[in-house]
Amino acid sequence: MSDIIIIGASTRAAAMSALRAGLTPWCADLFADADLQRLATVRKVPLEAYPKGLLDALADAPQAPVLYTGALENRPDLVGRIDRPLWGNGPEVLRAVRSPLRWAQSLRACGLPCPALAHQPMATGRWLLKPRKSAGGLGIRFYDGQPFNPRTHFLQEWIAGLPCSGIFLGNHDQAMLLGVTAQLVGIPWLHAAGFLYAGNIGPLPLDSAAESCWSALGNELANAFHLRGLFGVDAILRDGVPWPIEINPRYTASVEVLERSLQLPSLLWHRDVFEQRPLLAFRPLPPPTIQGKAVLYARYTIAFPGDGPWKASLEAGADLDAVEYADIPHVGETIEQGQPVLTLFASAATAETCQAKLRENAEALDRRLWG
Repeated sequence: MSDIIIIGASTRAAAMSALRAGLTPWCADLFADADLQRLATVRKVPLEAYPKGLLDALADAPQAPVLYTGALENRPDLVGRIDRPLWGNGPEVLRAVRSPLRWAQSLRACGLPCPALAHQPMATGRWLLKPRKSAGGLGIRFYDGQPFNPRTHFLQEWIAGLPCSGIFLGNHDQAMLLGVTAQLVGIPWLHAAGFLYAGNIGPLPLDSAAESCWSALGNELANAFHLRGLFGVDAILRDGVPWPIEINPRYTASVEVLERSLQLPSLLWHRDVFEQRPLLAFRPLPPPTIQGKAVLYARYTIAFPGDGPWKASLEAGADLDAVEYADIPHVGETIEQGQPVLTLFASAATAETCQAKLRENAEALDRRLWG
């Protein structure tokens, strides 16, 4: 018997969040990784069948509510065809909030900063060329004057600063800020090219002014677009102020970093919003450690080996927060150059030390896999 169905390109993180919340997950994704199979029932959807294959997989699923992960926010038509109770924002909400023009106009109208947008070639300024249906930083690059199709791409002003991810819980047109993490983007020592997502470190300490800025951002988005449940805002932190660059109206990869540090019951809150239950009262204590996760990408194509430091995480007991590796491929599985290999975790007293530990572990793993 399962309490929740999780579908998306990758479901491992959300499955672990479900288990932390005392829920039993049933999953369908592109990888069906070895550690996910140890934790849950999972169906692997062939890449050529994605994303429609996720709906086909539901034919074998138990009767339970559905939570979707990235990048199904870009497929509101598919989300609208889910024939189970949905613990997530519906297709009309997705169509509205995934329009950069609409959310930027809404935030500017209440005085919140946003990067400029353009839908035709620009001769001056520094811009990013972004796909309208991107996820995880795929396809984003600096604009160098080339023509583009405004139906599939747009320009967003480049903002210098620290990439961050804010996590919110939307409820009744308001949002509760759960925390903010630094985002690892395009990291050479993880072989993450361009603007590829490569992990998070946090939670970041916020003074009252910063917390007020983030809260205003979440509240306006929840109010304007009726966002419910968990949602994320990717932003650039410049002079202490978040400049939003993308809205992710669903469970995001940084949720588990906050859970590991703050012991948040995030999926219980998420459930309670959609089942119209009173929210659990919970106020996290100051975190004893900073938590980090990093995604190592393949330097060259490899067949994943059978022996390595990840084996202890496959054999770990019930303590989900003790695992040091996740998203672990099956022995012999081919990992193409540039594709994600696995996820590493680390903890430390400061964000700087945590990132240093992640880098040390990633470089040791890199030497082991590629010499």
